[in-house]
Amino acid sequence: MKRVPVYVASLLVFFVGRLFAQHDGWHFSVAGLGGYTTTSKVFYNPDSPSSDIRSQYTSVDNIYGGGLELRVGRTDYNFFLALKIEYLSKLQDQIQPVAYTGPPIPAPVKDGFRLMPIELGVNMYVPLGTEQARLSMGGGIGAYYGKRILSVAGVDAPQVNDPVGVGIHVESSFDYRILKGFAIRGEMRFRDPEVTAENRFQGRSAVYDGKTILFPTNAFRTRINVNGLMFGLGIVVDLF
Repeated sequence: MKRVPVYVASLLVFFVGRLFAQHDGWHFSVAGLGGYTTTSKVFYNPDSPSSDIRSQYTSVDNIYGGGLELRVGRTDYNFFLALKIEYLSKLQDQIQPVAYTGPPIPAPVKDGFRLMPIELGVNMYVPLGTEQARLSMGGGIGAYYGKRILSVAGVDAPQVNDPVGVGIHVESSFDYRILKGFAIRGEMRFRDPEVTAENRFQGRSAVYDGKTILFPTNAFRTRINVNGLMFGLGIVVDLF
């Protein structure tokens, strides 16, 4: 199940390329982009009966990633289809108080998440540029596969579910052609996906600095909301 988003994206790339490669008048390009997402929210108690506790979150900032974007459009039309596959990751190692079933005990914690957005959109060129410099805007839908990474005092809590969120996105991008068939692309994208991960500790307890940390035996849930602006920069190659 964890590889389903990768397989689906690979099939889309293959069939779109084969379809449009057989027809004249179509333009097909691929771009490799690095990305920076400003912030996200992690809700550690999404199932609490208290609305105040449910709404409490920790901001996780400065998320980096990379992706691949495919664009297909007719040369005589002013719009195109875009398929983007991206990978985001944010992990933090720090000493922090841990209090699952007892009083808070400072311990080393590795905590973070990975997110794979797969987004399909319709974009339109804004009639303000030239053949060398082109601005586009648009939006669409996306599927978002998420995974939470957690380890406390050397005891891992692997994820036991495969959450996939669905949402919409809006974006704008600017292409500057430097050579025939090559361009530099900058983009700004807003999305608001949410995924709820379930994790379970592999051990019942851990000892750190002479103190015993007790872990819950049941799976626990965490809601991840990557709602910051994403800025991307990369290279575009025209395939035909």
